[in-house]
Amino acid sequence: MNKLLKLNSFKLMENKSIFRTLSLILLLLTQVFAYGQVTIGTGTEPHKDALLDLKENDQGTSSKGVLMPRVALTSSISPAPMENHVAGMTVYNTNSVADVVPGYYYNNGARWVRLVPETDSFFYIPSIVLPTDTGDPAYDDALKQFSLDLYDIYAGQFGMADLTTTIKSSSTATLPVFANNRLDYFVIYYDKAVFEIVSLSDTGVLVYKLVDGYTISEKTYMNIVLKVK
Repeated sequence: MNKLLKLNSFKLMENKSIFRTLSLILLLLTQVFAYGQVTIGTGTEPHKDALLDLKENDQGTSSKGVLMPRVALTSSISPAPMENHVAGMTVYNTNSVADVVPGYYYNNGARWVRLVPETDSFFYIPSIVLPTDTGDPAYDDALKQFSLDLYDIYAGQFGMADLTTTIKSSSTATLPVFANNRLDYFVIYYDKAVFEIVSLSDTGVLVYKLVDGYTISEKTYMNIVLKVK
């Protein structure tokens, strides 16, 4: 009789433990379904606009980041190693093959699209007239050379400083004007029959001379490229 009583008592305790566990699971599920939002890393509530909020502490700051899945893509048109293209899928590709290189990619539902880093951005400097008149302020008579600040030219035109010579489709639209130390400068073509480049500084100051007996032609221009560091 005592053994039966002990056995029943044990089963009762076991049932109570299972019941408490199930109740806790149901409570957690109820909270998840009720809020539809989750915070990971701390017990604070997620931001009201976030479905998933990662916080390392109650102040909402962190010393860690999110490590995206690292996969070896085979090409931009193949979903592999996934089974299908899924719009919105984001990965870090580790492979260099076909038309993919290491870096972040997202899937647009039909192919992988590389998230191009800002440092891969480059653009041509706006059209300018290169001084050839020795009476121009850019000319140094003592050194017999011209000096142009390419950054000032770029910043002035991209910043649309002169409203009498510029126009834009939207009153709020702007063009990026990077800080001087965020750019590298390149002259990728110049007419060597007219110009002799003396130097091009890290801050974008171009110094050039005119070739003796030069003749200006349809080839007399420069192509100048600015690249974001």
